[in-house]
Amino acid sequence: MNRSGQKLKGSKREAKARTYIMFLLMLFFFTSTPTVAQKTYVTTGDKIIITDGKNVRRHTQSNGINSFNIEYKGTIEVTDDDKDVKSISPGGYIEISKTTFGSRRSILIEASSNGLRREYYESRKKVDYEPEGRKWLAEILPDVVRSTGIAAESRVNRYYKQGGVDAVLNEVGRLESDYVRSIYGKILLQKDGLSSNDLVKAAKGLADKINSDYYLAEMLKSNSSQFLKNDKTAEAYFEAVSNIGSDYYTAAVLKEALDNHQASARSMTQILNASKNIGSDYYKATVLSQVLDQDNANDHVVGEIISCTKNIGSDYYQTQILSKAISKKGLSGSSSNELLEAVANVSSDYYMATVFSKLVENKLDNDVNIKLIGLLDDKMSSDYYAASVLSKMVKHQDLNDQAVARMAQAISNMNSDNYASSILKNASESRNLSKSTLISLVKAAGGIKSDFYKSSALQHLAPLVKNSDAEVKAAYTEAAKRINSDTYYGRAMRAID
Repeated sequence: MNRSGQKLKGSKREAKARTYIMFLLMLFFFTSTPTVAQKTYVTTGDKIIITDGKNVRRHTQSNGINSFNIEYKGTIEVTDDDKDVKSISPGGYIEISKTTFGSRRSILIEASSNGLRREYYESRKKVDYEPEGRKWLAEILPDVVRSTGIAAESRVNRYYKQGGVDAVLNEVGRLESDYVRSIYGKILLQKDGLSSNDLVKAAKGLADKINSDYYLAEMLKSNSSQFLKNDKTAEAYFEAVSNIGSDYYTAAVLKEALDNHQASARSMTQILNASKNIGSDYYKATVLSQVLDQDNANDHVVGEIISCTKNIGSDYYQTQILSKAISKKGLSGSSSNELLEAVANVSSDYYMATVFSKLVENKLDNDVNIKLIGLLDDKMSSDYYAASVLSKMVKHQDLNDQAVARMAQAISNMNSDNYASSILKNASESRNLSKSTLISLVKAAGGIKSDFYKSSALQHLAPLVKNSDAEVKAAYTEAAKRINSDTYYGRAMRAID
């Protein structure tokens, strides 16, 4: 987790606990009373926010001593000092009530044909609005607008006009919840005429000020199109993503960027860097897989993806991505070597063999083949899986003498004579083996412990030996002499007569 500003995990846990308690209270309340269709509920800190199907919003806050209730509809604008309501769209209204130690005060302001109609109540008794109603509104309205999102658009426009992005960000820092901060952030990011520098500044500032993974992720997803137009703003966007602690929300933002936008090679690199903060093997693999699906993911990007798999702990998810990377056409030698380094982290012989078997179906440089054989010899404990990969390699690769010599060494290190013999049998089916390669294979056959399998391997190589010169035949005879059984020795020697 990489959070700028050193955001404290403890305080986040406490905030989440409070949210959870409020959620339970809300659940109890709303399941105990008739519900209204199309309502949405949001908890933020110790507040409950309700939006019904008629665009009426209600904010409720209570601490056991004081309760604060706000209900409003329509677009509301406040004065520049935030102490009075300037306008409300037709059909709209705002009602604010506060109860302290049993004493209740409330204000209702609604749009009318003649402007705004205002009513003020104390202990449910209507009182003249002037002067006490106006005075009370001036006291509470600054807190109301900063805790609810009321008049957010006009306030963002006001601060932006006064001091640009910096002024808006300063006000965002004074707001009371991530819910409201995200509202202001969305309005700011959707303003026309923002420069690249403005967007970079806004991304950093908002990511620093919004602690909630959910609200930060939602704000970034809904404004990705503004950022992903060029590499400079895209970089700021993905740096903001790195502020998200949740693996789920990090992956969701990155996947949205890949789903809905044509990512450049540089943006894909930035997405991969952001994915390094994902701890979940599943979500990390999901993002890497989606980057691989991009048509313009070049060999350099594929190499970076392969490198990223080294941080995946699950053999299953790591090899899923590596196998998919192999399927990309034109995997370079450097990417193939990177892949071998990544596979070295795989502990399962089965999954390692799965990747290697797919890899050797493509033509590889001999240095890659030699390195692959070395990994099989050093890290794979199963002779069965090692033999299956080496047999496939013999069929698909044009191995040079050094590669064959390394294979012969790996064969001699096998515990299973059966599997060692099977590799040599597959090798014997090739008709273009060089003299030195054939001698290496004959020597490997001579190293098999079992007389039966040693003789069998030599007999499979015999047709190639018969058509070779005296040096190859001498190597064959020397290998056959290591057979103790007269019967199996005789069979091996008769095979080259």
